Amino acid sequence: MEYEYSDIRTKEEVEEASKEEMRELLIETFDNVSVLYEIYKRRSWLDKLFTDNILSMDKDALYVSNQVATICETQTYMINNRRRELLDYINPISMGEGSSKTFKHNYISVFKMKMIIGLTGEGSEYTVPQLKEIIYSGGKPTTTTNKSEEPTSSDQMFQMMQKMKRFEKFLDMIESDEFFKEIDRRVQVTTDKLLKESSSDDEVHEKIIKLFDKIAYGNESVAIKEELFKEFDSLLELYPKQSYSINMYKTAADEKITRFKQDERELHVQKVKGTIADLIEKYSVSNSDNERDTIKNQLSRLSDQNPDMSFDIRMWLSTLSKEKAKKGLLSRFFSN
Repeated sequence: MEYEYSDIRTKEEVEEASKEEMRELLIETFDNVSVLYEIYKRRSWLDKLFTDNILSMDKDALYVSNQVATICETQTYMINNRRRELLDYINPISMGEGSSKTFKHNYISVFKMKMIIGLTGEGSEYTVPQLKEIIYSGGKPTTTTNKSEEPTSSDQMFQMMQKMKRFEKFLDMIESDEFFKEIDRRVQVTTDKLLKESSSDDEVHEKIIKLFDKIAYGNESVAIKEELFKEFDSLLELYPKQSYSINMYKTAADEKITRFKQDERELHVQKVKGTIADLIEKYSVSNSDNERDTIKNQLSRLSDQNPDMSFDIRMWLSTLSKEKAKKGLLSRFFSN
């Protein structure tokens, strides 16, 4: 069977076609339907949404949290936090129960997460409570059996307004930006509520920041930082209403401590390795039996003081002991 040259596509052309298909699928799903998408659209921010990672998604795949974080170019803890706050909107697939419960996300859930991440967080347009206000229009969806009593979400409101465009009065309202003025008004109301929170809430936030800064940037040892870390649990018990902020900083502090421990371990390993190299060098040039015995004792103590590194110490000795005189040291050390 013969093929026309024009029918043969390169790998790059196939990938590009796949990305364009995903773009069209997302636009079809969210354009004139999602209020968050409309915010990006009206601010000419769509390029921030249609990244290579987003366009490379498989419409039939389900992604776990760390994969979603990679696609959205953020940290896994951020994905977990935003999902917890906006679970009904993101609508992931849940599997398992209790501590073994996991979430999987199709391309629609991942794209919703991408929009949320871009509009919240440090230096972003909205806070999470403000975004909730935009999405839920003042009320989180409930499980009431009377559908007429369920609050109307902003997405639903937006869709209704789009359908009403055929009527002149609604067309005028859309074209005059009245819909988005109403959204801005609701955001302002939410902001005012946040500003009117009691001073005690401000004090709690200050405590959280102070504790995190002490762990992340203080000069205390890792052991002391681990003790300080336990204070997050105390804050959670004392201020349950602030659990979102406390858990967010607690997760970030835990990652900092893990990094500090890794750095401290690496520094200690390099120090021990350097000490061994110096001792072997001294042994190789020494002509005194007493001095060589002293060096062997030092190496033995070094191994005893670092039992978790015993294998590594012997491996380093084997690597460094290339010359005949040094091999004599290695055999004597192993025989002890």
